[in-house]
Amino acid sequence: MTGKTIVILGGGFGGLATVQQLRRALPTEHRVVVVERQNTFSLSSFNMRFMVGEIKDRREVERPLSELASKGIEWVHDEILELDPAARRVRTSSGTLEGDYLIIALGAEKDGSGIPGFAESAYNLYDANQALLVHKPLQELDTGRAIVLVCRSPFSCPAAPYEAAFLMDSTFRSKGNRQQVEVAVYTPELKPMAGAGPAMGDAVIGMLKEHDIKYNPQQKVQRIESGDRKIVFEDGETSFDLLVGIPPHTVPKVVREAGLTDETGWIPVEIDTLETRYPSVFAIGDVTSIKQPNPTGLSLPKAGVFADEQGRVVATNIAAKLRGEDKSKKFDGKGFCYIEAGDGQAAYGSGNFYGYPGPIVYLEPPSQKLHEERKRLELDQLEELV
Repeated sequence: MTGKTIVILGGGFGGLATVQQLRRALPTEHRVVVVERQNTFSLSSFNMRFMVGEIKDRREVERPLSELASKGIEWVHDEILELDPAARRVRTSSGTLEGDYLIIALGAEKDGSGIPGFAESAYNLYDANQALLVHKPLQELDTGRAIVLVCRSPFSCPAAPYEAAFLMDSTFRSKGNRQQVEVAVYTPELKPMAGAGPAMGDAVIGMLKEHDIKYNPQQKVQRIESGDRKIVFEDGETSFDLLVGIPPHTVPKVVREAGLTDETGWIPVEIDTLETRYPSVFAIGDVTSIKQPNPTGLSLPKAGVFADEQGRVVATNIAAKLRGEDKSKKFDGKGFCYIEAGDGQAAYGSGNFYGYPGPIVYLEPPSQKLHEERKRLELDQLEELV
């Protein structure tokens, strides 16, 4: 058989899971190429540990993508300029790539520029450098209001804003000034983690109440007035002394210009195979829009665990086809999520997001055991993916 070329766009969680699975499953006559503009890879979940000072240098948990070469994976260190899904052709800043298979794993762009005042006022929770920077003001705040602001929905890792709030609460209690600092979450969501169903949302609201964290749903921010330390919503406003923000998420421009998106603003795919409307072109992870196959109308959350498993499904199926095997693997909508709860504890949610008549998801209460499990898993994932 003549060797084939599989091109993966994006070296994040899903993209790297895909290339590693492909390389393990295919002989070297087949090229596995990943295009990624960043030099290194790290897990965004480490941002929580940056925030509280548990990890003080991001280099501790970053891995150079140059290491991929030792595993027979080609890394094209370039910006993607143009994408032609019909031809499975990609133009980068240094040349053009064509693949027999194309896998789009470019994630979501996280850009606060559309919210006036965001860059001047908020620490971006999804930026590793910003997560490191928030540690100092978090430690120094003695009185006032510490706010977590979700600008728009959907966003990556639906638990993240609530984890940040729990860690703020824990920090202030350990300092002995929790009574002097109000902790609150403002979000356009009706309930937390909506894609997991109303029961999960109610459980998280219950956890917030236990920690005296104010939950303010259905709040759509219009602008932030940095001088007055004020957030203006469509139907009100509030003040802040420390602001941690989740910026709006959008599909990368190159994906939008390629005509791959639908009315949701994301790439629609087959819910079990992740194939787009273009043959042999797949999309995985946050860049996709996947409606759950149940009457709820809910979308699959944007989360690393799904990007990981989707990448493995696509890789397994491509490898089977190239080996001439008549079998296929399907993405089943099952996933899990650790939720940092402060005080060295974490909760654990897991279940079937393709369940009927809605997601069937369970939440295991916070414990130190689960927190330690999460830390071990993060390090294992980091070593596996690069």
